[in-house]
Amino acid sequence: MMTTSYISSISLWNAPRSNVSRLQTELARANAEIATGRYADVGLQLGTQVGTSLGVRQQSAMLTALKDGNGVAGMRLSTSQTVLAQLQGTADAMLKTLTGLPEDKRAATAASGAESALSALAGGLDASTGGQYVFGGTNTKVSPIGPDGLAAAKDAVAAAFGSYFAFPVGSPATATITADRMRGFLDTLAAPGGPFAAGWGGTISRAAGEAISSQISLSERATTSVSADDPAFRTLALAYAVASGIGLTGASAAVQSVATERVMSLLGEASSGLVGLQADLGRSQQRITEANTRLDAQKALMSRAVNDLETVDPAEAKTRVDALTTQIQMSYALTAQLRQLSLVNFL
Repeated sequence: MMTTSYISSISLWNAPRSNVSRLQTELARANAEIATGRYADVGLQLGTQVGTSLGVRQQSAMLTALKDGNGVAGMRLSTSQTVLAQLQGTADAMLKTLTGLPEDKRAATAASGAESALSALAGGLDASTGGQYVFGGTNTKVSPIGPDGLAAAKDAVAAAFGSYFAFPVGSPATATITADRMRGFLDTLAAPGGPFAAGWGGTISRAAGEAISSQISLSERATTSVSADDPAFRTLALAYAVASGIGLTGASAAVQSVATERVMSLLGEASSGLVGLQADLGRSQQRITEANTRLDAQKALMSRAVNDLETVDPAEAKTRVDALTTQIQMSYALTAQLRQLSLVNFL
């Protein structure tokens, strides 16, 4: 039995139109690949290898985060080094000045210079960068010393003085203190478990005792801060507080000599401690520099691995764009010709 097939002109018109929609989608994808240099749909293109690509990208992001963290740590270390150098310079200058003076001139000179040096120490310990107090230890959000500066350090020395001698600083009785008594007082005051050390943490200083330890690479950590609770700062503050806070000018020459000798000893000890801190931080800075070099090399390897998986061939993509453009133009032309078909033309 013979059947007749019907060909509808509307079917002929719609066929190129539906094909154009698909071609335009492919053309948009090809243009996007040319613009970005990578596959428009990585998952579709890579298939089972997409997990490898994501893993490499995650590792690269981790390396970037480590590098960014090293930048923050580097700023903290740089600021710390600047302050430490300034504090050491001030201590060394005072020590040099006192060393070059006759004994009877040292007490007055130490008292006049220690007040400003104590203020400079307070300002240095409250230094901040990037919204973090660099000498706060792990407590970076709170200023280690605070608005009152190191007045509490002088108060602690004055309180210890009154407790030891049974009269306050500035009393006329200061003239009755013997050299041995002053030496005993200073030994007690400067002892590791003495009143000044006991009052430093939590009262004079609000810093955390623990310094910041930062991860600088996938397998390394480094100490990247110094706490204001470090003995070097406490010793330096004690030297300035003794020089300016116990009324040395009212004591005998022998007592003044004992006190200024102790101040000079404390200054030398503090300066050595500051040098040690600078050396420690310098080693951390060097380790960060070396770690950054390795991180850059690792990131370059990751980038190459991602590119090998996801990068498109620009020449091939351009060829596809040209071919798709030609097909779309042909579809448009065919549609236009089909629209001109009419039975009227054949009557």
